[in-house]
Amino acid sequence: MQLAKVLPCLVLVACLSVVEDLPPREDPAPFLSTSVQDLKKAAAEAKLAEPLEVAGPIAAHPISSAPWIICLRSGATEQSKQRVYSVFFKDSRYDSMRLSAIVDRCEAQSFLPLRDERHEKLG
Repeated sequence: MQLAKVLPCLVLVACLSVVEDLPPREDPAPFLSTSVQDLKKAAAEAKLAEPLEVAGPIAAHPISSAPWIICLRSGATEQSKQRVYSVFFKDSRYDSMRLSAIVDRCEAQSFLPLRDERHEKLG
């Protein structure tokens, strides 16, 4: 009789250990080419002047709510290049934005001009 009471608990514990061993779902990095509109939206919110420069995507710090960062800044002046924003992406979509912090590692990145390839092909 005791075994009948304990057996379901043992089965449940065994199932839970299998679920815990599964690898976490990978969130793919966003592509710059498909993130241009989101980055322009973030730049407008931050009131960044064109031309825009980006770096990344880079993996966000594990404590972050979103797994990917694209670093964003204005390339208009040397002073504007010093004000860098971290644009966070989750499920390849714009999640949030803030001024870059040391843990974001944006200052160590190489920035390139943000290009909207759709408009360049039309032109």
